[in-house]
Amino acid sequence: MADVAAPPSQLPIERKRRIAYVYYAAIFLEGLILASLGPTLDALADQSGSTTETISILFTANALGFIAGALLAGRVYGRVRGNTILSGAVLAMAACTATIPVLGSVWLLALVFVLIGVSIGLVDVGGNTLLVWLFRRQVPPYMNALHFSFGIGAFLCPLLVDRFAVATGDAATTFWLFAAVMVPVAVWVGRQPDPDAPADANGGEARTVVRRYGAFLGLMAILFFMHVGAEMSFGGWIFSYAEELEIGGQTTARVLNAVFWGGLVVGRLVAIPLSIRFTPRTMLQMDLLAAAAAVGLIALLSDWEPSLWIGTAGFGMAIASVFPTCINYAEERMPISGGVTAVFLIGGSIGSMTLPWIVGQLFDRQGPESLLWVVGGAIAAGLAVFASIRALSTRRGYASQGAL
Repeated sequence: MADVAAPPSQLPIERKRRIAYVYYAAIFLEGLILASLGPTLDALADQSGSTTETISILFTANALGFIAGALLAGRVYGRVRGNTILSGAVLAMAACTATIPVLGSVWLLALVFVLIGVSIGLVDVGGNTLLVWLFRRQVPPYMNALHFSFGIGAFLCPLLVDRFAVATGDAATTFWLFAAVMVPVAVWVGRQPDPDAPADANGGEARTVVRRYGAFLGLMAILFFMHVGAEMSFGGWIFSYAEELEIGGQTTARVLNAVFWGGLVVGRLVAIPLSIRFTPRTMLQMDLLAAAAAVGLIALLSDWEPSLWIGTAGFGMAIASVFPTCINYAEERMPISGGVTAVFLIGGSIGSMTLPWIVGQLFDRQGPESLLWVVGGAIAAGLAVFASIRALSTRRGYASQGAL
C-alpha cells in the first residue's frame, strides 16, 4: 500500500511499467487511426463521390485538428489530471471514428477528421509527456516502447482494412472496429494514477524555457516537420503508388502498405535496446541516413520490383525511431513539459498536413514518382536541420543540461 501513496515518479520500476501500459494502449490506437487514411482513401473517395485530389483534403483536415489538439494539450496537461484528459480524448476519438462509414460528403468527412485530429493531438501530447514525467531520466527505452506501440497499431491497420474490405465489400467499415476497441482503453486510462509533473515543467518557468531554448525549440519543430511529414506521406501514399504502378491488385498494395508499417514496428523494437547503448545523437544520424538510402534505392532502381519492397521495409525501419529519439535528444538538453511536447508535435503535424497534401496535388499531374521526391527532399532537409541543431547545442552548452 505504500506504493499508492508515493508520487508515481517515485514508485518502483515495476509499478511504473504497469501504469505505462495504458499509454502504450492509447498510442497503439493512435497508430491504428493515423495509418487508416492510406488504405481506406479509395473507399472514402467512392463513398463521398470524390477524386483522389479532393479526398486528400482529409490529410490536411486531420493535421489541422491535431494542431488544435496539441495547442490545447500544451495548456491543460499539468493543470488538470492528465489521465482524465487522455481518457476523455480517447472516448471522443471513438465517437467520431464510429461515424466515418456513414458519411457521404467529403466535407462532413473532413469535419470528422478535424475532430479526430483534436483527440489525437491530446492523446499524442499526453502519452509522450506523461511517460517522460513517469520515468524521468529512465525514459529512453520506454519512450521507444511507446512508439513501438504506435507502430504495431499502424502495421495492423492495413491488414485489418483489407480483411474487412474482402468480408464486407467496404474498407470503411473497419472504422467501426477501431471505435469499439477505443472504449475499454479509455476506461482503463481513467483508472490509473496520474504521473506527477516536475516543478520546472509548469507555470512561470515556461517563459524562462522559451527565452533560453527558443532557437532550439524552433529547429526541433522543423525537424519534426520534416521527418513526420515524410513518414505520413510515405505511409499515406505508398498504397496508391503501388496501385498506380500496377504492382498486383489492391490486396498487394495493402500488403506493401503493411510492410512499411511492419518495418516501422521492427525498427522501434530494435531501437529499445539500441537506445540504451547509443546516444540519441548517434541514433538520429544513423536513422536519417538510412532513410535517405532507402528512398534512394526505390528511386534509382524503380524498374526492379524487389527494390520497392526492400526500400519500403527499409524506410519504415529507418524512420521508426526518429520521433522518440528526437524527444530523448531534447530531454537531455531542456525541461520537457506539455507545452514543449506540443511545440514538437505541432511541427510534426504541420509536416503531416503539408507534405501528404503536396504529394496529393502532384500525384495525378506529375506521376507517382512525386511521392519519392517529396519524401526524399524532406529527409535531406531533416539531415541539414539536425546538423544545425547539433551546432547550436554545442555552442550554447545544452548537451550536459537536463531538467529531470
